[in-house]
Amino acid sequence: MRHELVAVADASDWAAFHAIRRVELFEAKGRFGIYNDQHPDDYADFAHPLLLKVDGRAVGTVRIDLLGQGRAAIRLVAITATEQGRGLGTVMEALAAERARALGVSELVVNSAAEAAGFYEKTGWTRYDWDPAELVNIASACIQMRKLL
Repeated sequence: MRHELVAVADASDWAAFHAIRRVELFEAKGRFGIYNDQHPDDYADFAHPLLLKVDGRAVGTVRIDLLGQGRAAIRLVAITATEQGRGLGTVMEALAAERARALGVSELVVNSAAEAAGFYEKTGWTRYDWDPAELVNIASACIQMRKLL
């Protein structure tokens, strides 16, 4: 299997990127009709939307947001339900950390869903309150974490 984390660039990648996030992070959690595929943060200069592909097939998403001073947040991390439990989250996390390093990042932060905190801890993240102002709306129950690169 060939794993690659690619920058979302063309219309088909954007469609896959939004479909995975909408289904896995919103609809699978009962949040219908609220996903915004035109959210300005996805297209901002600080944002690096990425798509995990396995043998050319889109199976996961992550966005790296540069926060400045060597820090970046990873956002809206998802693996398709059919591919979960196969180690692809670990692959994507490692590839995202590698991409962040290439962007000059030395510290990654995340607002982790409670059910994902164990995954992050297994991949080297620690609980760390990095910005309580982030914990609003859909992130209100998240656990803040960081990973030094």
